[in-house]
Amino acid sequence: MIKVLTKRERIILYATIGIIIFTVVFNFLLAPILTKNDILNKEINITRIKLNKYLRLLSQRAYIQNKYNKFSSTFKIPEQGGDTLVAALSELETLAKNANIRILDIRPQASKSSDLYKENLIEARTEGGMEGYLKFIYDIENSLSLLRIKRFQLSAKPGTSGLEGSFSISQLSISE
Repeated sequence: MIKVLTKRERIILYATIGIIIFTVVFNFLLAPILTKNDILNKEINITRIKLNKYLRLLSQRAYIQNKYNKFSSTFKIPEQGGDTLVAALSELETLAKNANIRILDIRPQASKSSDLYKENLIEARTEGGMEGYLKFIYDIENSLSLLRIKRFQLSAKPGTSGLEGSFSISQLSISE
């Protein structure tokens, strides 16, 4: 029953077994290692690019600080040393007054802090006209005090052409 293989059949058998072993070793051992190596190389290159960018910014620190000081003195940006929440509330009141919006209720919420920045949250209820709200929202989003609207809801007041608004506004400032 056992048949002796010819020389040609043995060569084909050994070549087939060799190809199968090579495929298994490559797919299960080498390919994952090569893929992981490629991913790590990409991460290293991205980190190098970020580090070069940060080094370039650090080398220009004095220049950027000088430009910022000129800009802040020109546009009268409030200093970060004071109470930023009070300044934000004051600015919101000024923006609302300029936009012909009446603030019904304004309440500071709990602020979030990290090592780099502090985020003050403010809840406000307002009423006014559509044009006023458009100006108010535009002025908040373009504020130099880093005010941003996180959430807002406008609803029509019954029997009038006015609107009632509910806003959730955040302000970012540098942590000290």
